Amino acid sequence: MGSNLLDIATSALRVNQRALDTTGHNIANVNTEGYNRQRVEVATRQPRFSGAGYLGTGVETTAIKRAYDDFLTTRLRNTTSGFAEIDQYHRLTAQIDNIVADPDIGVASAMEHFFNAAHDVASDPTSIPARQTLLSEAETLADRFNTLDARFKQLDSQTQHDLRNHIGEINVLAEEIADLNEKIVFETGRSQGKPPNDLLDQRALRIQQLAEKIDVTTVAQDNGAVSVMIGNGQSLVNDARASRLDLKPNNLDPKVQEIILTTGDAATTVTGALSGGEVGGLLRFREEVLAPTQNKLGRLAVGLAVEFNQLHESGYDLDSNPGAKFFNFQSPEIPVTRDSTGTGTVAVSYADPSDLRASDYRLHYESGNFTLTRLSDQTQFNFTASDFPATVDGIQIDVPSAPTGPSTFLIRPTADAAGKLEVALGDPRQVAAADAIGAMGNNGNALQLAALDSAKGMLGGTATFQDAYSQMVAEVGTLTRSAEISRGAQEALKQQATQARAEVSGVNLDEEAANLVRFQQAYQAAAEVVSVASQTFDTLINAVRS
Repeated sequence: MGSNLLDIATSALRVNQRALDTTGHNIANVNTEGYNRQRVEVATRQPRFSGAGYLGTGVETTAIKRAYDDFLTTRLRNTTSGFAEIDQYHRLTAQIDNIVADPDIGVASAMEHFFNAAHDVASDPTSIPARQTLLSEAETLADRFNTLDARFKQLDSQTQHDLRNHIGEINVLAEEIADLNEKIVFETGRSQGKPPNDLLDQRALRIQQLAEKIDVTTVAQDNGAVSVMIGNGQSLVNDARASRLDLKPNNLDPKVQEIILTTGDAATTVTGALSGGEVGGLLRFREEVLAPTQNKLGRLAVGLAVEFNQLHESGYDLDSNPGAKFFNFQSPEIPVTRDSTGTGTVAVSYADPSDLRASDYRLHYESGNFTLTRLSDQTQFNFTASDFPATVDGIQIDVPSAPTGPSTFLIRPTADAAGKLEVALGDPRQVAAADAIGAMGNNGNALQLAALDSAKGMLGGTATFQDAYSQMVAEVGTLTRSAEISRGAQEALKQQATQARAEVSGVNLDEEAANLVRFQQAYQAAAEVVSVASQTFDTLINAVRS
């Protein structure tokens, strides 16, 4: 009897000791990121049959489990990814908004002063100071375009730099998850299915950190490992193997970095499939805000330069010479790049600035057919070789040398135009204010030049130059405001998900302190049972001896 009682007491001591150890472990990790509260699960041991019935044999520990909810963890991961994306997107979009809306950097005030100077020349066409002021204001205007373009390029470089850093961090996390998978599979097998809780917490934390970088989905495997996928189901981690993300220059535009997923010897471009997290925010900003705004600014620069040049070249300067180009582009033609394996040449020039779209274009040739894709909305135009030269969206496309095989060309009518704008004239006497030869004091052409300020020569003949710029600023402002609202909503969702998970999995010090007292009292009671069992056994021995 004493032996059975001692065995029961010993089992209680062991169970309560584990409960105390687990409670202490919880308290020690109250501030550990990603830690899930643990609890000891117990059950009665197999009873022993006696003539009087079944006698209890004590208690045993069945498992030490995490207070873990997969649904809440997945919800937190998704809201974390969504918040990280919109936070990154909003931060960068706000920078664009601040740049284009700043009167000290923006183009609006510089255009106003430029056309005011053109009106002054029309009022006194023989005035050298008025002509010089016009050239000075033109230099200021060109400088504003150049400055904005340079700021946009700085943001693009910052985006590429941040993207490279995040890709590196993703690779490190993927390797760590794969390593933890290997350890978890080993420990689970060694313990015959018992969960290695702290390793599971570490893996869940790495996946949570990964979700801050990019949207991920996970699939639990029967062996205890977790497969991690990104994009459209591309595998980033499979058991103990991690794939790798890298950046590679785009074949058509080396300045643009594409994201490549490498698994073994296979490499796949996944840029267009990725979303969520800081990487998704960077890609979204580049595609939805930065590139379109660069193109819109370039479209305005082209429209202003081409329209002003056409009128200026139709007039005569103070020495009765035909008007020369007023504005210059550093590149005489629209830049066209060809993929590394293609052949043939494509030449593109401006046809009608009022019809220009703020977009790049991809021209693909194969089997005698050309397909032109407007990249901003994926609209396609189909041609054969006999259709060239062809005019689309205000640009004229010609194929001086036809490709001999599949070839792809990138056409960028407006992307870099603002950075290439410069004033061509250096002498105020060259300003072509007159519309007739030898007519001293004639201001006919100057009046037309000044009237361009109110002419609707942009956006298909529906907007002035100022209207086009104001619309660009308004669109960026709308995107910024929308992103700000979305950011607030995503932040609230993330906080709710964090709180919901903490209520289930977090360590509550008050609760743990109460558990300490409860388990301590149970341990002390079990020790008393040991003492009673020992005394009972001693009494029995003494009785036998007597």
